Amino acid sequence: MTTFESPTGNVPKPGQDVHLVRWIRSADGWTSETLLCTYRGCTRDQWLVDSHGEQVVLARDEWSEFAF
Repeated sequence: MTTFESPTGNVPKPGQDVHLVRWIRSADGWTSETLLCTYRGCTRDQWLVDSHGEQVVLARDEWSEFAF
């Protein structure tokens, strides 16, 4: 996996805790799924994070940083 530097500076630092969110359409409408995890790296298409001690790869077009 090749990582890259974000030109906008919106990518967290490796080891930083992040809160990610995605929206899922269901029969009842839209619902959110959130994930509190540790940022490890990214590519243009994927987030690389640790969640509950396991390395997880998430699609960046589905998951965004959650703003409190």
